[in-house]
Amino acid sequence: MKAFVLDAPGKFSVRDLPTPSPGYGEAFVRVVACGVCGSDVPRVMETGAYRHPIIPGHEFAGYVEGVGEGVDKLLVGMPVAVYPLIPCRNCEQCLKGLFNLCENYDYLGSRRDGGFAEFVVAPTSSLVPVPDGVNVVHAALTEPSAVALHALMRLRLTGSKKFLVFGAGTIGLIVCQIIKAMYPKSEVFIFDVADWKTEIAEKNGWAKSVSKEEIESSLLGKIDVIVDAAGAPSVLPMALKVASKRSFVLLIGNPHGDVKIEKALISKLLRSEVCIVGSWNSVPEPEWHQVLNWMAKGDLVIEPLLTHKVKLEELPETFVKLSSGKLQAIKVIALCSDFDEGVKQ
Repeated sequence: MKAFVLDAPGKFSVRDLPTPSPGYGEAFVRVVACGVCGSDVPRVMETGAYRHPIIPGHEFAGYVEGVGEGVDKLLVGMPVAVYPLIPCRNCEQCLKGLFNLCENYDYLGSRRDGGFAEFVVAPTSSLVPVPDGVNVVHAALTEPSAVALHALMRLRLTGSKKFLVFGAGTIGLIVCQIIKAMYPKSEVFIFDVADWKTEIAEKNGWAKSVSKEEIESSLLGKIDVIVDAAGAPSVLPMALKVASKRSFVLLIGNPHGDVKIEKALISKLLRSEVCIVGSWNSVPEPEWHQVLNWMAKGDLVIEPLLTHKVKLEELPETFVKLSSGKLQAIKVIALCSDFDEGVKQ
């Protein structure tokens, strides 16, 4: 099979590898599409993975082509999204059902071979069926969609709210859509330093784009939930500045650097009882099933986020362009197999 292989930080190629075989309790999946996550770029270009060589990629979907021992053969032919986190199921967090917080997890794409390949082997417990009417290419974005949903569920909100989302990347734009699905009467504002990204949110009716000046004037003290989907060091201080009494600051974006918070903002956090909430990854049930159902109903729209579709052979050049800033993208997705772009009839 063909695969994108990371041999060391900054050293990678697309080459032929032996096709893997499923073991006990595993499935053999033909990968239709695999998204490039923001975390994949530094992993490939700078930091590397937990072992090398490795096939990166953890946002993927495809079709089950074979199964190992102990697996129902009726799974063959099924379109599936693949949950990349493989929990130990024995630690304290797993026993609570909090698989995203597993203390001894494995992970497709960073600890074992992932989805930037024609085929991948995964535990059948990681397979989530793709509903009728969902393009399997779109189902590759189940993972970031579930990350967004998991974060919003951490807040346990009731009723309509005013939301401000920092960052109009994949997660930020999905967050806006999920807010609309969960809290249809809520107001959603979005900010990003790149206007062309927030225009996607406005064009599709997901959120209203706002400037930094508007955030610091007309929105000051009027926002119930501030979502950091960017991870830039400037976001948390700005979020605390705009926060209202008993508002929530939801952190999703991976940090790009150290954050410095002034004493006055810490004082405001205390006196206004602002709640800072962290979120990490997702769990299959109910989150993966829910976002796929929203895709099927049209409440979660994926196609406008797919600004670049590339072939597996184009990934090396694509990573170089992403790393250097020469490619402006919301979501780059690699089409790893030909299935009429994964449309399930």
